Amino acid sequence: SSGINAEYGGSWISAVAGLKNTECFISGSNGGNVKIWACAVNYRSMECIKSIEVMGTVNSIVVAADNSCFALGVGQEHKMGRWWSNKDARNKILLYPIALEDEVDR
Repeated sequence: SSGINAEYGGSWISAVAGLKNTECFISGSNGGNVKIWACAVNYRSMECIKSIEVMGTVNSIVVAADNSCFALGVGQEHKMGRWWSNKDARNKILLYPIALEDEVDR
């Protein structure tokens, strides 16, 4: 993924999903960066509360109805076009548990 970032000027957000009844959301990028964000105390900004690295482009994010976990659709290429291909990545679905702090789950 570092070759993609160097060639195209950095990674960009390719998928976003919200966590129901919270002030949090998850973002994923073409560079394999997955971040969980929460509203800052003043509600004027977001703060990253967790970061995960995956190999490939994050094409989709789905959060379970009870916010217990989320699934990532990751691939060698972006879902909307074949602008580049990361041959080191594999097309796959990844599952991750979610453990939010009480102070984040306002």
